[in-house]
Amino acid sequence: MPRYVFEVTRNGQRFADAWVELDSLRDMRREALKTLHDIAVDEMAESDLDETLAISVHDETGRAIYSATLTVSQSLPLLHLVGR
Repeated sequence: MPRYVFEVTRNGQRFADAWVELDSLRDMRREALKTLHDIAVDEMAESDLDETLAISVHDETGRAIYSATLTVSQSLPLLHLVGR
């Protein structure tokens, strides 16, 4: 089964990396996109800042084979900030 390293950056700073074994390129792409989604939900829900997550995937030889970027632009109306 092929192994891939997933490298995640948050706002250009290294956030996490992990080796993953997956059956196919389709499974790799799905897992990479799911990873971005999960990080956005878990990490960005507490932040009021605009943020960018990026994931790059390399094969066992170190060759880049996939990348994706998720940008979250957030705004809260002023009324929500003052408790109305």
